[in-house]
Amino acid sequence: MKKAGEILAAFFDNDSLKKTEEMGRLFSSTVWSGLLESCNLSQGISHSRIAELEKTVLLIEADHPGWIQLLQTKQRELLNAARRRFPEIALTGISFRLSRSKP
Repeated sequence: MKKAGEILAAFFDNDSLKKTEEMGRLFSSTVWSGLLESCNLSQGISHSRIAELEKTVLLIEADHPGWIQLLQTKQRELLNAARRRFPEIALTGISFRLSRSKP
């Protein structure tokens, strides 16, 4: 009996699988923590998270408008850090929204 990974590999090439794995890691809280720490924003870890990837734009949720403003001040640094960490995704921007629940 074949494993699920073997079956999926038959449908997708290695580049597609690698990109899918990278996208899965992108939503890890550990990755978000690392990105924030690299921009000296570690205090925002418990107040924000990566919510979605809309084509090539990261959507970040924060639990208060003040956190969104603070994250926006480091938006360019966050984007560059994310681009270095995930070059396969070819990120073009970051967007922010207020979360309806605690991130």
